[in-house]
Order: sequence, then structure tokens, then C-alpha cells
Amino acid sequence: MTTTDSHIASSKSKSTAILLALFLGSFGADRFYLGDAGLGFLKLITAGGCGLWSLIDLIQLVTESRNTDSRGHYLIDSATVRLMKSGNLQDEFGKPL
Repeated sequence: MTTTDSHIASSKSKSTAILLALFLGSFGADRFYLGDAGLGFLKLITAGGCGLWSLIDLIQLVTESRNTDSRGHYLIDSATVRLMKSGNLQDEFGKPL
């Protein structure tokens, strides 16, 4: 099974990303955590788009509109755990989890 056939797990936690977006979203901490350094810096210098960008990022994380990191790997949450149990999830090196 190749990495294109199945889902790949990230080492990032969805709950951590949500907490960072909630408390430090205006500083871009959630974007830095998820690997989007460029957008994190832009969010930092614009104070989270005057708060609007921070709110949008938080809503996307909570409503599952965004469930991957910058590399497209799935954030660890309850759905990821279900994929792990079904055997359809691989780590970033292509090994089944």
C-alpha cells in the first residue's frame, strides 16, 4: 500500500491546534504549529487580521473544515483514531499505524 492509497497521520494534535487558535490565534501560533510559517508570520504582523482571521481559523478547526496540517497529513483526533483502528492510516514514512 502506498501513501497515495491511504491517509497519512500528522504528529500534530487537533485539540492543541484549537487551543492555540483560541488563546494565541492573533499571534499566529496555530498556523506556526500546523506548519504554515508564512501565514503564521502574516497573521502575527496583522494581529490575526484584526481578529477576523483568528476567528475564521478557529471556526474551521472546530467544524472540521480544516483537519490537516500544512503537508496535508491528518491531525490526530477521534476520526484519526478510527482510521488507525481500521488499518487504513500510515505515518509520514508510509508505515501502517
